[in-house]
Amino acid sequence: MKKQWMLVGAFALSLLGSAYAQEKKETEKREKLDEIVIDSRFKIKKENSGKVVHKITPAVIEQNKGKTVIDLINRVSGIEINGNTSVYGQNLGYFVRGGRSNEVVILIDGLQVVNPLQNSFDLRYIDLEQVESIEVSKGASSTLYGSGAATAVIDIRTKKASEGSINGTIGTFLGTNQTQDSENVGSLIQTNFGINGKTDDFNYLVTFSSFESAGMTAAKDETLNQIFTEDPFRRNNFDVRLGYDFSEKFTTNATFSINNFNYSYDAGSFVDAENRARETNTRFGLSSEYRYDKGTVNVNFAYSKFDVNRVNTSFPGKSNGSNTMIDAFIKHNFDKIKLIAGVNFQSNEIQTFSIPFGATELTETQFAQDPKTTITDPYANIVYISENGFNVNAGVRLNNHNIYGNHLVYNFNPSYRFTNENGYTRIFGSYSTAFVAPSIQELFSSFGNPELDPQESTTYEFGAEYKRNTFTVNVVYFNRDVENIIVYDSTLFKMVNGGDTTINGVEVNSSFDIIDDLVVNANYTYTKNDDIAIRIPKNKFNAGVTYSLSDKTNFLLDYQYVSDRDDTDFRDFLNVQNVTLESYSLLDLGATHKLMKGLTLYGNVTNLLNEDYQEIFGFSTRGVNYKFGLRFKF
Repeated sequence: MKKQWMLVGAFALSLLGSAYAQEKKETEKREKLDEIVIDSRFKIKKENSGKVVHKITPAVIEQNKGKTVIDLINRVSGIEINGNTSVYGQNLGYFVRGGRSNEVVILIDGLQVVNPLQNSFDLRYIDLEQVESIEVSKGASSTLYGSGAATAVIDIRTKKASEGSINGTIGTFLGTNQTQDSENVGSLIQTNFGINGKTDDFNYLVTFSSFESAGMTAAKDETLNQIFTEDPFRRNNFDVRLGYDFSEKFTTNATFSINNFNYSYDAGSFVDAENRARETNTRFGLSSEYRYDKGTVNVNFAYSKFDVNRVNTSFPGKSNGSNTMIDAFIKHNFDKIKLIAGVNFQSNEIQTFSIPFGATELTETQFAQDPKTTITDPYANIVYISENGFNVNAGVRLNNHNIYGNHLVYNFNPSYRFTNENGYTRIFGSYSTAFVAPSIQELFSSFGNPELDPQESTTYEFGAEYKRNTFTVNVVYFNRDVENIIVYDSTLFKMVNGGDTTINGVEVNSSFDIIDDLVVNANYTYTKNDDIAIRIPKNKFNAGVTYSLSDKTNFLLDYQYVSDRDDTDFRDFLNVQNVTLESYSLLDLGATHKLMKGLTLYGNVTNLLNEDYQEIFGFSTRGVNYKFGLRFKF
């Protein structure tokens, strides 16, 4: 451990020495967050929005090299991504405003991606090196984004081609991977390569990345005297983006992506095992846009396929699922009113294989009904922005599900902006409804229930934001009334509707440039659930300090506090019990330094104080670990 601290100290001193040896130039201004898209699907200024939209900018991503998409999203107020600091192969749970993973919609470049096997999308498929920016909008957004957008929409925008016929990046980092009390230091290694270019009418981008982790075991050793086998993780990403401008008015973009990861996992809380699995996601997207004087006509197509291979596990099986999405819409500007109207179609289907009791070979599962669902949604949404500060965002959508029929959802989101010296004050509120259909697995699998009712919710929120120069603070109160919650019943061993509940809370966000080179931001979330909130903290606090020593050198210090949470002990299936996980605090340190034109050195230390804690009952978490990397851009 002393040797590792010496390495960190030497790294920090080398950065300081390099920085002071150079003439310090004027610090670049922090990128301003004055435009958002996700709130209305139009580019509007944040001050005209009726919600608090969080934008993770290219500058923030650059400062957090070596981290993951999940790391950055998990520091947004109101969001808890559970399993993120366990082994890299740990399944993740997205808990936003007390909701679950199936209540969050994930977009990649504006196109929804969903795994019909889970009714969600695994963010482990995405490498941060591929990402340009991320927008997060919380609250019900079903009118714009359909079934599942009950608590949040996360839009991940990937990098675009740069000017010039050939540009590229090459990068790598090495790191440690160990628990708090590990005697053996595991390892991390990642490599990235990308090439892109742009001519008058054509642009292209190709990226590849590979990531491996080893050395940690998923399950925690309760007795501290056993030798558990390690659970390694390996991920590969390959992406291609092609774009062509047929004319000044008509453009089209095509994307192809194949991502996979191999991982090992254990048998449960405090129980070692040697289960090995492989998951693959293949995506294809096509987006076309025709521009006219007052707006655009858009047609988007996306196809995603998911393959899961768990043959080498205690319960052998295979499964695959596919999602097809077509979204055709028109965006039109009527001076102060912006209108979007369209039709969205989605089709989901799955196929699973398992070994029946008494058999020895995999057999295709015979479902009670055809394991396929379709949903066709006509929708319309308007945004009104007035000169006197009054703004409205409102919409309606008709969900036409092949099993559940028609469900109408709507949204009304007014706001008012008062302009003041060097800033503004705005007040806002919203009233929204959402519809979440059960997944095919929840309906028809061995643990499914074809009698499930869809989950529906009503969300209202109100808040205020004050901004002056570089100081911004906002406060939001939210309340979610949820009907027909879909949960797993451990006594019936199947999915059921768990009744109704109310979830409410408060989110506070603030940011301030103390000086040009020193930026401080912080957020706090209080979440109250009428029922036992498994793995959802009642209190969560994040704070970060970014210091620019020069235009070449940046330091970042992040702090996170998570209060105690409820979890479930499944070790005795006949006597399932609730347990309490203790609160914990994490402190991370990072630094980036531009050695020369195109060459950047970076490093970070996570869990600096080596906090010992559990995210999931009976499973390990990472202790103090280090990463060092280089990236060359040409």
